Amino acid sequence: MLLDIGWVSVRNCALWAAMAMKIERADKMSTIDRRVMRTRALLQNALIALIPERGYAAITVEDICEKANIGRSTFYTHYAGKDELRSATIDAHLRFPRDRSPSVHADKSHFFAFSLPMFEHAIAFRSLHHVLLASGDDTIHDELRERIRRAVRSELIAKRIGETEVPVEFAVQFISGAFLAVLAWWVAAETDLSPVEVNALFQKTAANGLRDMTAK
Repeated sequence: MLLDIGWVSVRNCALWAAMAMKIERADKMSTIDRRVMRTRALLQNALIALIPERGYAAITVEDICEKANIGRSTFYTHYAGKDELRSATIDAHLRFPRDRSPSVHADKSHFFAFSLPMFEHAIAFRSLHHVLLASGDDTIHDELRERIRRAVRSELIAKRIGETEVPVEFAVQFISGAFLAVLAWWVAAETDLSPVEVNALFQKTAANGLRDMTAK
């Protein structure tokens, strides 16, 4: 019996030691993750700050590192180059809501969950959006436009627009083009319309347009 108790004690000690090691590793990983997130945030914020000043095409990795006060070797630890940082920055700042319930997407009375977050982001980063939307040939503008198209396409398919006589890609181009035009106008004009108000106008106009296109 004593031997059995001793074996159980040894086993328990081993289990506790293994658990302690896992906790220690988790703490270290958590610290590393926070450092990674902080470094990437500094680089992304540096790019955002530089775009209104110089335009994306003129910015170099050296400019970004200087602005973020981060070394080149650290930059390349996180990103292969400026374009990868650009994509990560857009993904971080212009990520469309992905936690909407299926009922929201399926509800034909509610259109385009991405639009209000986009308007809210645009007013928070007005100078950045002004540069992005004013430069039609800019790589970032092209990526922004494609992401909006994907968001529109996803919701149109969820609402089964493609099953009507209107080709889904026609509706994608129509709605995404209209949204970008409204967003560019709103950012540049600096009207008194709030994000909620301009979104309500866009939603109403887009919904009416879709109903007209899909009416039989």
